[in-house]
Parts: sequence; structure tokens; C-alpha cells
Amino acid sequence: MKNEVLVQIGRRLSKARTEKGFTQGDLSDMTGLSIKMISAAENGHKAMRPENIVKICNSLSISTDYLLRGESPALATMGEQEKLNTLTPKQREALSKIVADFLSVFEEDDPI
Repeated sequence: MKNEVLVQIGRRLSKARTEKGFTQGDLSDMTGLSIKMISAAENGHKAMRPENIVKICNSLSISTDYLLRGESPALATMGEQEKLNTLTPKQREALSKIVADFLSVFEEDDPI
């Protein structure tokens, strides 16, 4: 019996790859991963190592949240994602604090 989580991840991987117009061979060339491994992941037969998930997500310009959970972060547009990727660790920390402060406003008990 297949693991349903792996099947769902595989479906999202296959969908993202085909929507970008890439073959499994193309993705293999882009990531350095074997076609066999990509095929096994897409078919839900095998879990991927974290470093391979990152390679695939970077190559397909998708978030790990999308691949693993089917969720897209609020800042997932490609242009915004590219800008986020250039932030220094200090800038990322500051941005995380800004987002956390913003979201905390909506966690209060008082309805808006």
C-alpha cells in the first residue's frame, strides 16, 4: 500500500514540472538527480531527501510548502520569491519579525 502523503507530493511535483513544460529528463539535468529518483518521487514510491526537495523546488520555482503540503505562501509570486532569496540572514530575521507583528494583530480576541 502506498503512503498517501508521498502520493500527494508526487502529484504536486508532476503537476509543477509539467506546468513549467519540463520533462523528467529536463528536471534531472537541472537538479543533478536521476530520472529514476524523480519518477519514483512522482509516483509516490519513494520519499525524497531534504536536500533533493530543495533542489527540485528551486529548479521549479515552487515553495517547499506547496510541494510538501499543497500550500502556497502569501509571498509566492516568482518576483517576490527572487527578492526574498537575496535577503541576508539579518534582513530575513527583520522581515519575519514584521510579519509576526502584523499577524499578531489578527490573533487578538476583539473582532475587527
